[in-house]
Amino acid sequence: MRRGFFYDRKVVFVKRSMIELHGAVIIMSGTGLFAKVLTLPPGDIITLRCIVATGTLLAFVRLTGARLGLARRRDLGWIALLGILIAVHWVSFFTAIQMSSVAIGLIAIFTFPVITVLIEPFFFSEPLDHRNLAVALAVFVGVYLAIPGGPTGGRAAIGAAWGILSAFCYALRNVLYRKHLSRYPSSTMMLYQVAGAAAVLLPFLSNGIDLGTENRWLYLLILGVVFTALPHTLFVDSLRTIKASTAGLMTCLEPIYGILFAALILDEMPEVKTVTGALIVVAAATYTSWRAHRQGN
Repeated sequence: MRRGFFYDRKVVFVKRSMIELHGAVIIMSGTGLFAKVLTLPPGDIITLRCIVATGTLLAFVRLTGARLGLARRRDLGWIALLGILIAVHWVSFFTAIQMSSVAIGLIAIFTFPVITVLIEPFFFSEPLDHRNLAVALAVFVGVYLAIPGGPTGGRAAIGAAWGILSAFCYALRNVLYRKHLSRYPSSTMMLYQVAGAAAVLLPFLSNGIDLGTENRWLYLLILGVVFTALPHTLFVDSLRTIKASTAGLMTCLEPIYGILFAALILDEMPEVKTVTGALIVVAAATYTSWRAHRQGN
């Protein structure tokens, strides 16, 4: 009887974690909409976003009692580097969307699972699986199809390039986190990275920003709390009972949700070629994450 009781509790926790994970993915997929809704430069949006998110995450870490101290002084340098990477990642992602569309920005950034498996072997002395090269080729074919006009597609092509830069920074940040800082609580590391990103970007914040215009302060508050601190908190909490590889598989739904939100809320209807490219990129990202999931079992 007791064994059944503990088994039932475990099933409940896993189900709750799956709900948290799916909720986090749905919320994060709407983040790109703010690049269009907020009439501010990407750097200003991300700086203010990081400030709001830092305060929210600090409150969360204090409430949960997560450890804030560092075991080694040199880890502070790695945290600073990760803060820079996440700052560039977010700014370039919002730049990609403002230069092109939510769909193209999301398609470009979801090259990160493939970029991750390509660069990871260089950091962990692991053999490079040549199947990943074929997947990488498929991904960049998908990005090529998604851009109206291809590489000469003007702002759309430049936006896609910014999205790929964002994906590279995100992939590098994840690999470095795994190699050097995985011993620490994820919520604490997210707090330090967001705070570091805010510190890096604050000197470049524009003077005289009018937050009252077009309800900017409200959108920034929602972006920082609901679309940054909340989904990352749900995501981290779900990892208590769900494998990271499984979580990575679930995040492959983000471009689909994001494109649907953009169509419904912003009336951004992607072209057929863009949808085709998106399906190729999502399929490649799903395959890459699925293989990581299988290897993790």
